[in-house]
Amino acid sequence: MKVITTVLASAVLVGGLGASAYAMTDQSKSSTKTQTTIEETQAKDIALQKTDGGDITNIQLAVDDGVKQYEVDITKGNKEYDVDIDSRSGKIIEFDEDQKDDDDEKEENLQNASPAISLDQAIKIALKSAKGTVNETDLDQENNRLVYEIEIDTADKREATVSVDAKNGDVISVEIDD
Repeated sequence: MKVITTVLASAVLVGGLGASAYAMTDQSKSSTKTQTTIEETQAKDIALQKTDGGDITNIQLAVDDGVKQYEVDITKGNKEYDVDIDSRSGKIIEFDEDQKDDDDEKEENLQNASPAISLDQAIKIALKSAKGTVNETDLDQENNRLVYEIEIDTADKREATVSVDAKNGDVISVEIDD
């Protein structure tokens, strides 16, 4: 009787472990399906389509209320747009449209200077100075010149900020946080 009890207990234990392993394997497959994300270029296209064109002044990948999303800032004429896009589905989560105010006029005058290099070119230049994944970009004025500020998450888990001159593509500075 003792042998039968031991055999039955072993069978139940092995069966439970097998079912548990199967459940974990099945769950990991379904979670990889939900991790599919859109690329930054797709997010740009979605935002520009929503605003019917314009100039992207900032794009970043952020987590807001537990949702990983692209936050895209666009200027067009006398309007500013903020477009938040779900990074998994590509659906627009939030869309805001504002009139520019006087403070924005100074920035607009700077942007009317039109960068000589595109944001994509600036990103390629920055990635030569700091290898990693771009997580935020800004077009700013520093010392009376137009500058792309590009934040990069490096492979060694640090953050690099690369400043690229928007007129000539020169790297102005590289700052790496420890």
